[in-house]
Amino acid sequence: MPQGSAQPVNSLLMLLELQRQAWRQATAPELRYHIVNQTRRLIAYRQAAFLVVGERGRATLEAVSNIAVLEPNAPFAQWLEEAVRAVATGDDANSVHVVDPATLPVSVRSAWGEWGPAQVLWCPLRKPETPREAPRGAPGGAAPGTAAEKAAPPLAGLWLGRDEPWTDGEILLLSHLAEGYGHAWWALSGKRAKRHGLRGALLPLLVLLAVAGALAIPVPMSTLAPAEIQTSNPVIVAAPLDGVIERFHVQPNQPVAAGQPLFSFESTVLRSRFEVARKGLTQAEAELLTASQAAFADPQTKARIAQLRAQVELRRAEMALARDLLERVTVKAERAGIAVFTDVNDWLGKPVSVGERVLTLADPQAPEIDIMVPVGDALVLEPGSPVELFLNVDPLHPLQARLTHASYEAGQSAAGVLSYRVKAALEAGEAPPRIGLRGTAKILGDRVPLALYLFRRPLALLRQSLGI
Repeated sequence: MPQGSAQPVNSLLMLLELQRQAWRQATAPELRYHIVNQTRRLIAYRQAAFLVVGERGRATLEAVSNIAVLEPNAPFAQWLEEAVRAVATGDDANSVHVVDPATLPVSVRSAWGEWGPAQVLWCPLRKPETPREAPRGAPGGAAPGTAAEKAAPPLAGLWLGRDEPWTDGEILLLSHLAEGYGHAWWALSGKRAKRHGLRGALLPLLVLLAVAGALAIPVPMSTLAPAEIQTSNPVIVAAPLDGVIERFHVQPNQPVAAGQPLFSFESTVLRSRFEVARKGLTQAEAELLTASQAAFADPQTKARIAQLRAQVELRRAEMALARDLLERVTVKAERAGIAVFTDVNDWLGKPVSVGERVLTLADPQAPEIDIMVPVGDALVLEPGSPVELFLNVDPLHPLQARLTHASYEAGQSAAGVLSYRVKAALEAGEAPPRIGLRGTAKILGDRVPLALYLFRRPLALLRQSLGI
């Protein structure tokens, strides 16, 4: 073989090798790296950029030779994308040609010396044509420069820049290489996009249908509220008289029997009052006896007997009242139960008034759930609705109950929140919890769509704000 023909043969072999390597790339990033860096083995250039051309010729920079991490917002990237957009929408968009800066927009042409090399070659990577895509009368497809070719924008493009002019032989080699690159790029991106295009279009619709179906699932309406274990029929032990508590005979949460003393008042004043009333009665009875004996001889004394008799009755009533108050000094339990109050020291020496609540006698075998449902979280509360109580001491084992009563009028709770008072009874078989335990109650209502369950509060707020 003559020595002069060695160079064309080597270039042809390198062309075939680059095409073979391009077809073997498994991913799009690997193919882009191969195109911008390995093409230098066939044709010398200073810089290569790979850009994807989308709809209406919009270009996106994907890879640049000798750059590992691409910065898409860099001034060079923005200038290059604008330049390629002008080239990709031009008359020669689908043919390998030397880019003439005079045909580009003013904004691109003015910065050509800063960002663009002296000689730039545009190599479009077109979608491979099939016999169906070829126009009638053209057995092998559309010829370069025809109207059919101009109407189809390139899939991607290779921007090659250097300072030396491009030769016809180099342009011919790059034309063949661009066809091979275009085939490989379409195999990795174009066919996959076409294959998954319908799936990509249906996916949002399927997701929307799935969400709509999920929002239509009926779920029980529920609300959460603070709750406390109380007794169902408590006995309120109030102060029977005005005075100062002197002594407690029981401790908080102590079981007591019927008739057992609970607490006592300071009795010094009451005992003194009783003695005064007793002595006053004795004196009145003595005066009545004296007047009765003298009435036989003195008519005036006889007239005072009725007055003295009334005085005796008054003194007797005063002594009976003093005795009754003295008997109330020690308060006793009306029935058996548990003495529920805070602390003994909170009451010792404290003056109390008649009717003031001191403690409660609770039946530990008849517990009841006292729930304060905030007005903003309330739902339709019907007797018999299921209730789950999650005690703070054992939140993993809820107690099952049934709603027995719900107040019509809201009142202030201990936390200062306007709430409805709701009562619930434990289901049969539930072990009675200790009186005074607190937790969170979940009240279940009628079944509603999941959408209403999730957006009930926002809809109520929107209605209150906008009136719709």
